[in-house]
Amino acid sequence: MNWRARIVPERAGPLLLGGALMGLAHPPFHLLVTSFVALVPFIVWLEGLPATAEGRKEARKGGFLFGLVYYALVLYWLLVALVFYTWWAFFAFLAPILILATFLSWVAGAIHLARARLRWPMYVVFPVFWTAGEVLRAHLLDVSFPWMQFGDTLSAYPILVGAADLVGSRGLSFWLALANALAASAFLAYRARGWRALGRPAAGLLLVLAVPVAYSVARWRTLEVRPVARVGVVQPNVPQHLRNTDGAASADSAFRSAATLTSAWPGRERMDLVLFPETMLGAGILDSLPSYPYPGWTEARVWAEGVAEALDAEVAVGGRGADDLGDREYEPFNSAFHFRPGEGFVNRYDKRFLVPFVERVPFMPPEWFQAIPYAGGNFGVGEWQAPIKIVTEAGGAAYGTMICYESIFSPLARHYRRNGADFLVNITNDSWFGRDAWWSRSSALWQHPAHLVMRSIETRMGAARSGNTGISKIVDPLGRVSHRTELFEPASFVADVTTTDGLTVYVRFGDVVGTLAALAALLALGASFLRDRNRRGRGRRGRVQRGTSGETVEPASGSA
Repeated sequence: MNWRARIVPERAGPLLLGGALMGLAHPPFHLLVTSFVALVPFIVWLEGLPATAEGRKEARKGGFLFGLVYYALVLYWLLVALVFYTWWAFFAFLAPILILATFLSWVAGAIHLARARLRWPMYVVFPVFWTAGEVLRAHLLDVSFPWMQFGDTLSAYPILVGAADLVGSRGLSFWLALANALAASAFLAYRARGWRALGRPAAGLLLVLAVPVAYSVARWRTLEVRPVARVGVVQPNVPQHLRNTDGAASADSAFRSAATLTSAWPGRERMDLVLFPETMLGAGILDSLPSYPYPGWTEARVWAEGVAEALDAEVAVGGRGADDLGDREYEPFNSAFHFRPGEGFVNRYDKRFLVPFVERVPFMPPEWFQAIPYAGGNFGVGEWQAPIKIVTEAGGAAYGTMICYESIFSPLARHYRRNGADFLVNITNDSWFGRDAWWSRSSALWQHPAHLVMRSIETRMGAARSGNTGISKIVDPLGRVSHRTELFEPASFVADVTTTDGLTVYVRFGDVVGTLAALAALLALGASFLRDRNRRGRGRRGRVQRGTSGETVEPASGSA
């Protein structure tokens, strides 16, 4: 057998088609129909495999190939984002693609095993194991990466996904996987027995689609939202190459851009909070470090306090924080600083979910690692923090801070809501993900902000996003986007952020669907291996009886 036969499964066409359709389901394409049919070719291919050990091997190979195509199309931006800065970009792209494709290979093998041993129908086993796979990649400690889960593909259609306030984004993944499995079952029934066989699977598919959508439309029409804060959002548009090569020039460019964008605000707009993007004040550490001694970046603090006083509004801005550890040692953080008129600096939030390898090397203490070019690599992990309270014209409100890709982690948004947050703030620097020229813009520029829509629906809180180069926007508790800025253009706006009263089911109880799916997958695997062991035991006893008594005893039937 040659190397190609060992790696590439037979009839690879459906796998390539399915991987391509999954890519089209995600931003920036957001093709609605593909979310409900993209997995059908993969499922049909799995159903065509023999219920044998050789079939299971093919399932694993097919899952890997499908995952390779799927994740390469969705996450190719990892290469685009870093290739301008470091040769590490190739490995930063290849490693997660291979890891995620391997996970999908395991999922495909587990689906085949459960189908062969337990005889579960595909519309049960597939959504269970698909969702369990998403749970796995979201709980890998320092390398957790719940970026663009299947449910997130519908973030452009918030009227359809209101059920996220019950089951979360991962619950929507289960729903879509179930719909795809039922569509595949309908296709196979039609291919085997014609139109008359479509009745039951088609009815099941329509029911599965109708119930969550009907709930979502009802919430869309009846959910009461109210304004909670007036927020100004600034998009300074400082290019990444300038930020990397000259810290002083980067800071000067940010200050100048902010002054231009906010110059029309005083006296015209009442604002409660003004947002500036992640690491806008990243050219130096704002905190004092007495053991050096280092007084802190006083110029940046004076600037932020001046903005708060001039606009008579509280200010949140990204920068570099640090804790003095004594003996001329410190721990740096990717932070958000909060300034209040008349009080100055009042709060520092340190990013808790750090980008692997770029902000922190997984599973290694920072002192073991020398930072890779143009990246921090040694940032400390922030603590869970309570929402930040602000004074508003209506009396008061509280917001939870999410720095950069923390918006992909639903537990953080749930934490804020349970602790009294009224809305979310996402400050980010997405200039890594492309350039001004259209051909250099990667899909991450659209994928990243899409997550914030799901966080708003899950928690029924509004959200304000300030991106250095865009996209900046406002999201309401229904997931509707407004005040969306253009990419790679300086921009600013003032808008109301809205909220709702009460806690959603998802906020109260968390990822129940994902947890149950993971438990069901573990139980199914355990039962499958137990049944396989019992089958082999009966087979050995049958051979022993035939050898000692001369009688032929059939081993227990079942797939290999």
